[in-house]
Amino acid sequence: MSNVHLSGAAALERLSARRALTGSGRSPVCRSLFGPVDHEELGRELRERLREMGEDDQRRWDYNFQTDTPLPGPGRLRWEEVEAGAVPAFYRETLQVSE
Repeated sequence: MSNVHLSGAAALERLSARRALTGSGRSPVCRSLFGPVDHEELGRELRERLREMGEDDQRRWDYNFQTDTPLPGPGRLRWEEVEAGAVPAFYRETLQVSE
């Protein structure tokens, strides 16, 4: 934006107003559109929803994603182990995240 040449008082007023809005901070309305957030309640709701989703996925796939093992007993799906070389490479590749 430093290469832009503005002429006229109206253009300079618009630029000044824009800088005031995006400058050091935003107006309180922008920061709190829906009122204060109860972070503890939000955390509880998110954990509960994640638990529900995990249970739904476990029932859907007959698989325990926490232990990375198929559920015991007869289920809707039949899981069988295969050698790593028998599957395409993109199933074998892993992403290592460093801390």
